[in-house]
Parts: sequence; structure tokens; C-alpha cells
Amino acid sequence: MFPLTLPLGQGLCSARSGMSEGDHIMIPMVSFAGRMSYCLTRSLKMVLGHHGLEYPTPWLECVGGQAFEFVYVQREGDLFALIGDYYHLAGERMLGTLNVGYRYTSAEDDASALDALRLALERGPVAAGMLDMGYLSYIPHHQALRGSDHAVAVLGLDGAGVVLHDPAGYAAVALPLADFLAAWRRDIYTGRPYGLWQVDAIGPQPSEEQTWHEVVAQARARLAQPAVATPEATVHYGPAAMRALAHDIAAHPERGIEGLRHFCWQVSAQRCLDSAFFVRPRLPRAADVRWRQCQIYGRLQHATAAQQRAALPDLLGQLAAHEEEFIAALGG
Repeated sequence: MFPLTLPLGQGLCSARSGMSEGDHIMIPMVSFAGRMSYCLTRSLKMVLGHHGLEYPTPWLECVGGQAFEFVYVQREGDLFALIGDYYHLAGERMLGTLNVGYRYTSAEDDASALDALRLALERGPVAAGMLDMGYLSYIPHHQALRGSDHAVAVLGLDGAGVVLHDPAGYAAVALPLADFLAAWRRDIYTGRPYGLWQVDAIGPQPSEEQTWHEVVAQARARLAQPAVATPEATVHYGPAAMRALAHDIAAHPERGIEGLRHFCWQVSAQRCLDSAFFVRPRLPRAADVRWRQCQIYGRLQHATAAQQRAALPDLLGQLAAHEEEFIAALGG
């Protein structure tokens, strides 16, 4: 279904480091095993695992489409852009591609949300989210995380609250019911509070060939999206998004880059690398480009953390040129 091992020698990539045209240093493309921010994917992975479906997290992130699409949400306030999509859409794509029957529901108040949760837990663990991390009181610094989105796998209810697996690193952790409900009431993506993911019937799993064609076709379609304007923001995609972000960083020095520094580049680099491994068996040229992009994200991370704002537009310009190359390598 998916590659778990690579033939000897495939751990090295022929890409240059991406530092400059004259730089011939060979940087190996090594899989990443550190902290990942894929909270909904990992929560759903735990639920699927309970039902007997075991898949690697990076592979699932690609199947959901999160690892392909660069998005810049252009609006007032701090700058925010990354590889990714709305979480609920990625979850729907992932479960749909894997032929997993599911229900994604919401509720109107605490009482009906708890009734739905109790009923759902009779069939096994569920994923809840998106949540507000600022109310997850088992995290020592949770107050500082107020407003941060998150998802968890809920295992059960006891007299005091819920027991859950938190993909941020907390296994079988207890959370008082009042705190859980306060976290669960908020969802900025769907406008539907108390989001609940339940797995129902699991159909025959698709072949590797079917999965590949579905994921790549969806990636091509999203990479070709035009900008979408709403009263609140303009959403840019792909190379155009990278160039629009570069322009705004240079033209609006008053706009903050805290989100880029603390979250966006870190997650984008991980997803970029995941997509490189996903496409490499069939499209090694696309993987080569993606690995060079990953290294540019690493340079963006350092430059942003070091407050070297003037370096960001040029790096984003390089990233956009590589994005165009990657799109061409994916084919049509």
C-alpha cells in the first residue's frame, strides 16, 4: 500500500543544497522523525489504528492533501502563510480516499455535544477538534497557547472529565470536563463548534495505484487554483502566493512575522519533505525539486527567527521558482 523501506542508496538525493547556483554540496534527503504538528492527522491515525488500519503519519498527511498546497491568506494584521489547507477539508479527503465511512458532526450547546460524544464513544475512540489549546490545562503553559488550534483523540469519559491522547505528547491524559468543553466550543474553520470525527464502516482499502492517482490529481487541481477574494481576505495559492507574500513583507514592515517564525515555516518544511518522499518512487524529478524547496524553508526559518526580514523576499522568490518547477514535474 505504501513504502515502509527504501532500497539501499535511496536515502541520498541528487539535489544540490539550494544555496546558490554554484554550490555543489550534496545534502542527503533523510526522513524526519522529530516533533510533527499534524494534530488532526495524528488524532485520526489513532482512531483508524483502533479499527485496524495502520498507516504512517507522513503518508496520511499527503493523502489528505496537506503536504502540497502553499496558501497565503492576505489580510490586515500579522502575516500568515504555509503549506496546508483547512483542516476539516484535509480530514475529509484523507478518509474519503481511504474509503473510510465517517461522520463529522457539530452541536449547538454543551449538553447536546456531550450526548453526541457519549454515543460516539460506544463505537470506540473519536477525534475532537479543532480545539483551543489555551484551555488544555494539562499543558503547563496552556494559557500562553490561547487561540492556537488543535485536535485530540478522545478515549473515554469518566466522572471528572475526559481521557484523551493528545498528539502534542500527552498519552491517556485527564482533562476536567469544564476545560474540555471550553476548548471544544471554538472552531474558526467551519463555524461549527464541538467538531467530532467518528469512524463508521470501513470499506475495502484502495490499491497503491488508486491512491496515487487520487492524491496527485487532487494536488494538481489545488496547485492550479486562482486567488479567491472575500470581504475578510484574499487567499493566494502556489507561486503567486509566495510572490504576494514576498511583496507584502517588503512593502509592509509594520506587519508582524510571529506566525511565520513560530509555526508556518516549521510545518511547511515538514510537509514539503513528506511530499518529496511521497512522489519520489514515481516522480524522482519532482522529489528532487521538493527537497530543494525544503532546504529553502529551513533557511526561511533561520532568517525569520534571527529577525533577518530583508532576506525573506529573495528566499520566497527562489521558493516560487521552484514551486513552478515542481508543478511542471507533477505533470497534467
